[in-house]
Amino acid sequence: MSETTKEEIKKEENPAEPEGKAEEKVYSEKAFKELVLQRDTLKKNQSELQVQFDQLKAKLDKAGEDELKKKGDLQTLLDNKEKEIAETKKTLQDISEYKTKYEDLDKSIRENLLKQLPEEMQEVAEELSTVKLQKFVELNKTTTAGMDNGKAGKGKIKIDGKKWNDFSSSDLAIIRGSDFTGYSQLYKEKFGINPTS
Repeated sequence: MSETTKEEIKKEENPAEPEGKAEEKVYSEKAFKELVLQRDTLKKNQSELQVQFDQLKAKLDKAGEDELKKKGDLQTLLDNKEKEIAETKKTLQDISEYKTKYEDLDKSIRENLLKQLPEEMQEVAEELSTVKLQKFVELNKTTTAGMDNGKAGKGKIKIDGKKWNDFSSSDLAIIRGSDFTGYSQLYKEKFGINPTS
């Protein structure tokens, strides 16, 4: 960056701002774009340097192994490889433990979710993944026997085998509007007379 550009940015950042004030810096659009460009360039350079570093490290490790082979120091080479194998085995063992814990937890969750469904739905639901099973249970657990799962006032409430006191006043209003014959039957059982229409 040239000296004049730095001075322009500095002037645009702090136009006649007295020292000692800790205010937010305001950048012009030009200065902001230049800072973003510098940041992007630095990120690109950093990723390129990381790739070069990784390549050089791999070459250095390979050269070290080759040097040990040439010197006949196979024992050191063997020790290094055994150390790598031991670390890999430990990592695999840790992963295996987490996998077992995950599978047990998943099984427990699935069993609890399936218990919330009626038996006829469980057979279908067993084939679902755990996430889909959770959604399936959420959608179907609100269904109760004797009542459809529609919006209030739009469905027909089943009254078979139920009495007047089994329903709320809003349910009774729905029954009266959708099934006056059924409403009349419940009313007559409760009060001994037919309701007025």
